[in-house]
Amino acid sequence: MKRPFQSLSVKITLVFFVTAVVYLYGLSVGIRYLVDEDELREIIGYYQTSYYDYMLADLQYPPNIGKAEEIVDQMPFDMKIIGEDLSWTSSPQFTINDAINFELSTLNIAKIKADIAEGRVSSREGMEAARYKNRTYAKIPFGDYTIFLVTPKMSVPVQRTYVIEVIIAITLLVFLICYGLVQRIFKPIKSIEEGATRIGQGELEHRIDVKQKDELGSLAQKINQAASNAQETLEQIEALGLAVSHELRSPLTRARLEVELLEDSKIKEDLLNEINAMETIITNLLDSEALDSGHKKLQLETFELNEMIKQVVKKSGFLADANIVFTPLEDETDIEADKILVEVMIKNILENAIRYNPPEGEPIQVIIKYIEDAYEIKIKDFGPGFSEDDITKVTEPFYRTDQSRSRQSGGFGLGLYLCKQIVKAHQGTISIENHEKTGAVVALTIPKRQNQTENA
Repeated sequence: MKRPFQSLSVKITLVFFVTAVVYLYGLSVGIRYLVDEDELREIIGYYQTSYYDYMLADLQYPPNIGKAEEIVDQMPFDMKIIGEDLSWTSSPQFTINDAINFELSTLNIAKIKADIAEGRVSSREGMEAARYKNRTYAKIPFGDYTIFLVTPKMSVPVQRTYVIEVIIAITLLVFLICYGLVQRIFKPIKSIEEGATRIGQGELEHRIDVKQKDELGSLAQKINQAASNAQETLEQIEALGLAVSHELRSPLTRARLEVELLEDSKIKEDLLNEINAMETIITNLLDSEALDSGHKKLQLETFELNEMIKQVVKKSGFLADANIVFTPLEDETDIEADKILVEVMIKNILENAIRYNPPEGEPIQVIIKYIEDAYEIKIKDFGPGFSEDDITKVTEPFYRTDQSRSRQSGGFGLGLYLCKQIVKAHQGTISIENHEKTGAVVALTIPKRQNQTENA
C-alpha cells in the first residue's frame, strides 16, 4: 500500500495548493500595503490639516521669517511664503509650476467639519492640496499671503513604492517554482515515453530507469516486465527457429542428391531452384542469428575495400545485366574487417537495388567516402523507394516491402536483416532513406579498424 505522499495525484495537488496559498498571500500583502498606504495618507492629511491653525498662529501675521525657519526645522516639510512684499522659501529646490494640479482638499473633510463645529479647528476655507512626483503639496491662503507646504522635504529623497512590481515579481517567482516542481514530478513520464518508444521499436533489452514508488514507478515496472516477457518469448522462438533450420539442412542435402538423379531437366531445374531458395533462407537465418547472439566471430583481415567493392560490382552487374557505376576513393582504402561478410553485405544490398531499379533508368550508384576513421558506402537506386512504414521495418527478419511478391522477384526478407547484423558486428551503422529525387539510398558505415576486445 502506497503512503499518501507517494501518490502522483497527491503530489500534484500539493503543488497547486502551495502555489495558490503563496500567490494569494503575496496578493493580500500587496493589497494590504496599498490600503495601509491610503489610510496612512488620510491620517497624515487629517493631522496636517488640524495642525495648520497652530502653525499659522506660531507663524504670526504678517509672517515672521524667523518663526517660519523654526517651524520648518522641527517639521518634515518645506515651506514657501508668497506675498506682495515677501517671497521666501526654506529650500531653493521648492518651486511651484503648472504641473502641480491643486484642488480643494478632501482629506477627512467630515472629521474636520466636526472639529470645526466643536471649536477644535478653525475653518481653512480655500485650502488646496495636490500630489506631484510622490510628494504631497498644500496651498493655504493666509490673508494677503499664500503659504505652500511640501512633504517630505526636498532634501529627503522620495522613496518610490514598488507595490505593483513586487506583486508581479512574486507572481512570476511562484509560477516559476511551480513550473520547476511540476517538471520534476513529470520528468519520469518523459523517461517512460522514451523507453516505451524504444521497446516498441524492437529494443526489448532496454529498461526504463524510474525509481519512484508512485503510479509512474509502478507503470515503468510493468512495462519493463512486459519487455522482459516479450524478449524471453522472442528468444525462445529464435532458438526454435535455429533448431528447425539446423534440422532442415540434412533433409535438404538428401533431397538435392535425389534431385540430381532425375532425368527430366525442367523438373530437375525447378526443384533445384526451390532447394537453393530454402538453403539461402536457412543460411541467412543462421548467419544473422549467430552474429546477433555473438556466437559467430569475425574473421578479421586487412584488405583493399576499393578493390573488393569493384569486384562485387563487376560480378553483380554481369550476372544481372545491370548498369552500376562505382565511384572509388582515390586514396588507399585498406580496412580491417571480415572480408567474406562485407562481400555478402554489399552483394545483398546491390541485389536489392538491382531488383527495384528500372531497366531503362539511371545507373545504380555505389559511392565510397572516408569519414572520421570509418568508410561510408552508399548504394543508390532510382526505383520507387520506400514508404515511411517500410523504412522502419525493412531490416526486420522476413519483412518484404511488397508482401504479394513471389520469392523470385521480391526476395525472402532476410537480406537487409543479415546486412544489419553484419554491420552491427563490425561496430558500424546502416541507414536507409529515400533519395531526394527518386529511389532509395542505403548507407553503410564501417570503422577502418576493429576493436579486437569487442570481437574476441
